[in-house]
Amino acid sequence: MFAAATAALLIGSCSRTDTEANVRQALDDANIPTVEVHVNDDSIVHLVGTVGTLADRTRAEEVAAAAVGTTGRVVNELTVEALEAPPDDPDEVLTRVLDRLIDKDPVLRERDVNIGVANGAVVITGEVSTAAERERVGALLRGAPGVGSLTNQLQVHTDH
Repeated sequence: MFAAATAALLIGSCSRTDTEANVRQALDDANIPTVEVHVNDDSIVHLVGTVGTLADRTRAEEVAAAAVGTTGRVVNELTVEALEAPPDDPDEVLTRVLDRLIDKDPVLRERDVNIGVANGAVVITGEVSTAAERERVGALLRGAPGVGSLTNQLQVHTDH
């Protein structure tokens, strides 16, 4: 009984090693060398790592599945570089921050205040009801982190 169990264990680990080697070779032959291959005791092949495109991810899974055949299953855990979010544009981030400052003010959020940002230079356009509101918008936004310069082109229209 012990010998049979040991033999089964050795055969199982050999097939796991063989499966891993077969998948690794198939991926190398397909010029997909950056993918890591891990095979667990249940003959499940895990593809791990990062590839450049969604097509590379799909291709790696197809190559691995062909190498495994019907003796196991492939789990594709690959990350695609091209799908990662690009870093936020600092001007867009600053615009969102400044818009939120205006939206938090109960009076100013009712006014037509438009914010443009280019390389940290802020230009405010639109309409407000009083000169005091115009100055309040300028002071509020000028103090925000990331504002390099501020040009206040708000127009005062008393018909609000």
